[in-house]
Amino acid sequence: MIQMKPIRTGLAALLLAVVLPTAVLAHGGEDHGAPAAAAPAPTVTEQSGYGAEGTVFQAVLFPANGKSVIYLADADTNAPVAGATIEAEAGGWQGQATSTREAGVYELAWSVPEGGADLTLIVSASGKDDLILIQAAIRRAADQPVAVKPENANWTVLGAAGGVGAVLLVGGLALIRRSRKAAVAMLALGLLGLADPAHAHGGEDHGDTPAAAQPQAQPGTPIAMSKPNQFMLGIRTIKVEPRQAADTVRVVGRVIADPSGYARVQPSQPARVVSDPAHPIPVPGQTVKRGQILAVLEPTLSNLEKGDKRASLSRVDSEISITERELVRQETLGGLVPAKQVETTRIRLDQLRKERGQITGTALGRELLIAPVDGVVTDVHVVPGEVVASDRALVEIVDPNRLRVEAIIHDLAAAKRISGATAASKLVPDQSFPLTLLGVSPKLDVVDQGVHAIFQVAVEQAANLNIGMPVDVYLATGSASLRTAVPRDSIAEVGGRQVVFVRTAPEKFEVRAVKVARVIGPLAEITEGVMPGDRVVTQGIEQLKAGR
Repeated sequence: MIQMKPIRTGLAALLLAVVLPTAVLAHGGEDHGAPAAAAPAPTVTEQSGYGAEGTVFQAVLFPANGKSVIYLADADTNAPVAGATIEAEAGGWQGQATSTREAGVYELAWSVPEGGADLTLIVSASGKDDLILIQAAIRRAADQPVAVKPENANWTVLGAAGGVGAVLLVGGLALIRRSRKAAVAMLALGLLGLADPAHAHGGEDHGDTPAAAQPQAQPGTPIAMSKPNQFMLGIRTIKVEPRQAADTVRVVGRVIADPSGYARVQPSQPARVVSDPAHPIPVPGQTVKRGQILAVLEPTLSNLEKGDKRASLSRVDSEISITERELVRQETLGGLVPAKQVETTRIRLDQLRKERGQITGTALGRELLIAPVDGVVTDVHVVPGEVVASDRALVEIVDPNRLRVEAIIHDLAAAKRISGATAASKLVPDQSFPLTLLGVSPKLDVVDQGVHAIFQVAVEQAANLNIGMPVDVYLATGSASLRTAVPRDSIAEVGGRQVVFVRTAPEKFEVRAVKVARVIGPLAEITEGVMPGDRVVTQGIEQLKAGR
């Protein structure tokens, strides 16, 4: 008979020998040993150029394949300077930079020597000259330790796993013969103990933790951006200087039509609209010319009025017939009838014919509505077959190039000091419209309790506005002196604080918290944070705000 106890003992030992080392070494062969010290390795960072700044221009030098590339920008605006003449001198070498296809980028047949050198640039552009000294010193990369896996790390783990497995194997064999429950408990304890260090990690990233959002630049934080990136992103600056600005008052207004370019066409009497294929009714948006027929009307008369008109028409027709026969008789008699009498008869006949046309045209005939001005049809309030009254506007025409703005002013004192105005609308973002004051009404409106001022819109700006569009009107009521003024669009908000970005070097910027005293029109007066002469960023703020 086969003995089951030795077989079970052998199977348990085999299981211990196979499972335990596998549990220890599982998890993709990752190294979980203590990191050993590694040899220093050079740190690779984003390469910046050798920059310098003069009184008019700024230049950044980049070594490139045995030559150098110069990025030339305006010192105040940071805009690329094209078409410049650059004379260079370094030690005993002299040469001239050549322009490239990119604006503000020039090539120089000179490379920075190993020991470094001072490069002098004489720049001439747009009638301005400047002298720039670039100190091109040799750069050495900083050392940074790099964690390198030791060669014997895996063997150390294998040895530890083998030792633990051997101990558990011997203990398991001994306990199997005496107590199966104790053996099972030891086996479970060993597996859990070995699985925990195998699966517990020292903070390795397995993609389960979402990436943290890129923090925004905080006040006082320096930001480095290479000059090529500045050119690509269109970073622009402005020099902080004392300025004179017009003190403004904001009021509400709306766009209205110029009366000389606006028409409301009405019938002269009650009439019915006739559908005439030769003269179709216009549609909104259609361009019409002065004298063009807009609609055909047929006057509506009572039976009594129609009877009177028909009687008058019959009388005139009879008189015309009699006068025509009389004229023929007088012309047939020739010299027997005086010439004066013949001429009188002829004049009488013409008068009767005109009277007949008057009756048929205004009473029993059709009325034609004529466009009084050139323009575009804005509204049509009529359909064929409809009976309209004489006080109803059927068609409205406006010249879109002749517009005005009506503003409502509640500050009566400010209404007397208006020296100019501009308009802006949320419907037309990032645009302003200069206005010319035509007049201010001395009457206080009963409804809105304000005085109305009328402004003329420039012809070249009228195409961007529409009649009835609400606008904000900024009234210039005087002048104000600003000690340190920056465009209000250059002020950003970071962490609930108002900041500006100041360029401190050709490739360096700084975030500065500012205190705004007042905003006058497009300018903001700063009392803290910037000083006259600082270059504040006006374009590309979002890229700098993100710190990239």
